[in-house]
Order: sequence, then C-alpha cells, then structure tokens
Amino acid sequence: MWSSVTSCLRSRETVLVAFQQARMLFPFPILGLDTDNGGEFLNEELVAYSTQEQITFTRGRPIRKGTSAMPSQKNGAMVRQVVGSDRLVGECAYRQLTELYRALCLYVNCFQPSMNLQSKQRDGKTVRCVYDPAKTPLQRLLLSGVLPAQKHQELIDVAQALDPIRLFQQVEHLQQAVFRCAVSCSPFLSPIPSAPIRVFSVDDCTVGKLPEERSVPDPTAEFHTLYKEQERRKRVLGWRRTQKDPFENASRGR
Repeated sequence: MWSSVTSCLRSRETVLVAFQQARMLFPFPILGLDTDNGGEFLNEELVAYSTQEQITFTRGRPIRKGTSAMPSQKNGAMVRQVVGSDRLVGECAYRQLTELYRALCLYVNCFQPSMNLQSKQRDGKTVRCVYDPAKTPLQRLLLSGVLPAQKHQELIDVAQALDPIRLFQQVEHLQQAVFRCAVSCSPFLSPIPSAPIRVFSVDDCTVGKLPEERSVPDPTAEFHTLYKEQERRKRVLGWRRTQKDPFENASRGR
C-alpha cells in the first residue's frame, strides 16, 4: 500500500528502494511488475533493475483508468477506508502511517475474506455475477501451492497465534494516531500538537498473552482536546461582522 506522504518519496531512487524492501516482505518471489505511466516508475533505474533480476516489467495503458482496476479497487477498499483522504506531511506522519500498515497488513491478509468474480451470466437486462467462495488472502496463497513447506507452515503458525479482536483494536488505535497527524487545509491555523508515535506490537495480539500495562493517556481526555481544537477552528473560520448593522433597529413586522 502506497501513500503520497511527501513528494520526495515518489522519486525514482526512493521507489526503487521501496520495491527492493517489498520483495523481502513477500513470502513468494515476484515474477512481474505492472505500474502506471509515472516517471517514478518508468525510468532507467527501475527498468535496469527489473532486467537484472529477471522480473517482467509492464505498464498500463495511458489515459485508461480501467487498466488498473484491481489495484485501484484495493486502494479504495483498504487504504482510503482506513486512512481517509487527509493530507499527511512529514516524517512523523510517515512513521505513524507505517505502523498502521504493519497492523493492517496482518489483519487484512489473515482475517478479511474476499470473493473473486468468476463469471457473468446475462438474462435479458439482468446480469447475474457468480463469485467463488470467500477466502482470506492467506488462504488463497496457501491453496496455490507455490510456497515451500517451511514457509507454508510458518504462515499458518503466524495466523493461528494472532487474536483478531486484539489486532483489530490496535488497528483502531493506530488509525486514530494517523488522524492526529493530518494537516489542516487552512494555512492560517496552527496544526494540532504532534503526539508520540504509537508503535504496533505483535506480542499484544498473540493468543493467550495479555498486553502489558502501560501508562497510556486517557482517550476521553484526548478526544476532549481534539473537540476543543475543532471548536476553536470553527470560531476562527466563522464570519464576524466588522461594521454596525444598518437594519439593527428596523421593525421586523413589515
């Protein structure tokens, strides 16, 4: 999952480094790469790297939004629904977003089933869509048979050790932390003071192990602070009359 935190993160050098790190996180080898037509992807560095690593490099058709329908659908269903569309700028927001994606990656791949479209059947004006049985991304990967036996068992152990309720609670907490990093659209308002980065902990999501007690501030007090800040911004943006109303003493009965 990608996010435009700053413009420098979309340069050709940083995209290449990010792709190299992504290859280390995938449990299976990457055989192909399909991108859009941006300069951060279509450049000599990434093309040369793909050729050297024997990775098939293709691109979508220009000015055709339907070419990358599947990635765009996942960006809306996974990224925008969780992160939103606020503007995130700076290293603090980048690190907090990374922690959220660490938790969201486990939650989506292990506990969020999806259905793939198999066929469409038309009966007059009615179109009936046929889907396969719902499976999580991890289940689809295990059924594909492309993993070695050791990696296959390792992923099963990871999924069985996670508690989905505790994992979802961490996703919610990290989501609220990302919202606090959002930048206001008004240049005349000071942003909300940044809080310490909330770190994702896999140990707190393990079955049979209670999370460690920590000195976490009262969430009610945090929400009250945010509410006061929002009310202050409303007053700043509110209309204020600078001249005396000429119709102040006029009769309203006419």
